[in-house]
Amino acid sequence: MRICLIGAGNLASQLAPALAAKGHRFLQVYSRTESSAGILAAELGCEAVVQPEQICSDADLYICALKDDAHSQVLPGINFGKGLLVHTAGSLPMAVLADYTPNHGVFYPLQTFSKQRPVDFSEVPFFIEAALPESLELLKNLASELSEKVILAGYDQRRQLHLAAVFANNFVNYLYGIAEDLVHEKGLDFQYLLPLIEETSRKVKTIAPVEAQTGPAVRFDCHVIDKHLQLLGEHPDWQHLYEVLSKGIYERSINK
Repeated sequence: MRICLIGAGNLASQLAPALAAKGHRFLQVYSRTESSAGILAAELGCEAVVQPEQICSDADLYICALKDDAHSQVLPGINFGKGLLVHTAGSLPMAVLADYTPNHGVFYPLQTFSKQRPVDFSEVPFFIEAALPESLELLKNLASELSEKVILAGYDQRRQLHLAAVFANNFVNYLYGIAEDLVHEKGLDFQYLLPLIEETSRKVKTIAPVEAQTGPAVRFDCHVIDKHLQLLGEHPDWQHLYEVLSKGIYERSINK
């Protein structure tokens, strides 16, 4: 399949090489940043472009991997011909592409992506949707080349998944950052927390999160909680977050 990639960020930098490894040919990589487009295009052996008008009109598939608010800035200047245009966002309806071509869809891999860390797509669930039946079949086959977990999902389901992912990944990663700062304040290494983090991750694979919850908030151990709040006296935002989370953990545990 001949593919044009619109965007060269974290997701694009992981997804495109995975598709190329399956034999798909990339024609172009677009990014408004010349260096980003050039680096990824060189890896894929294709042309780098920095203007939407430069994107060719004879690709089979156009993968739009842009920030949500960038679609309306970039896509109006492109002639998609007969190709299928998809976005990769869980937070956007498929209909945002309808003004640009009737042949459009969604190709959403539910995972966190960083340019410097390869992703095993065989473990990544893909959520797909398309306006045309033949395009839905194409996306199903394409996703199946990368993963065994291919799910047809509409916008209501995808946006709820995206919200859940923010809690499960983005917020949790923010808390990792706080934990890192706290141990560094006392000259300790964040690495000491990794066995705990890894066991927590393993545990929720076999136990419901509410059942896996431990710590002072579950027991409503006021003695420990008050000590922790005192230690956070120099960090009022973290102190407030500790209080909110502890209350939520306790209330959830007694209502399970």
